[in-house]
Amino acid sequence: MRLLSAAQHESWEASGRLIFRQALDSARLTDIDRAAREVEAWSAQDGPGLHHFELANGSPKIARSEDFEPHHPILRDLLRHGLISEILGELFGEPPTLFKEKINYKHPGGGGFAPHQDATAYRFVDHHISVMVPLDAATQASGCLWFCDREPSIVPNVDGRISSDWVASKTWTPIEVEAGDLVVFDSYAPHYSETNATQHSRRALYVTYNRQSDGDFRERYYRDKRAVLASADTGSHRLRISLNDDFLGRPVN
Repeated sequence: MRLLSAAQHESWEASGRLIFRQALDSARLTDIDRAAREVEAWSAQDGPGLHHFELANGSPKIARSEDFEPHHPILRDLLRHGLISEILGELFGEPPTLFKEKINYKHPGGGGFAPHQDATAYRFVDHHISVMVPLDAATQASGCLWFCDREPSIVPNVDGRISSDWVASKTWTPIEVEAGDLVVFDSYAPHYSETNATQHSRRALYVTYNRQSDGDFRERYYRDKRAVLASADTGSHRLRISLNDDFLGRPVN
């Protein structure tokens, strides 16, 4: 049984993104929110996962957690089974395989991300699809995602950050969402976000997949990423939390 309409498939081909409003019910959201808070607590307790901190509004704040799927059954079930896998299966035309997962917290003052394509940071296969699961409302003030239409290939960039001339030549659309929505986007869809200028967190779970036929690279991705981040040196003014050098948050001294 098809989940997506012909119009949704046409929109996907044109823009590289789809929005599903209120796709998750309140009970499911409550479970996901509790699970995300448990993962956030791991970052202060030397728990499992990979955690990154930034300087936000003058004090250290958790910026991102990732590599937690093997350690949390509620999140593992969300990422491996049910609606998200069904949507991705229809877009890929075959079952999806989990490539990576992360929670971006963007607490008040939390940094945004310069315009980029995920494809420049995602290795091993040439096509990925990500799903944003908002845990809080994302508005323009709190640093929601902005997109322009998907490109068929990598656009001009420096270490993942798209050139300012290319950015200025495009029309960008803010995607404001509520908890319970889903935003699905292609790894070639250029996007960015700005600093959270509100007094409320703008947390979001991001889950990335590739086609099952391309292979399972999740463990290799995190092994390689840890090695790259351990050797990265971007100076004292910017924090590196991605294989793209696109994060605009400040490092904690």
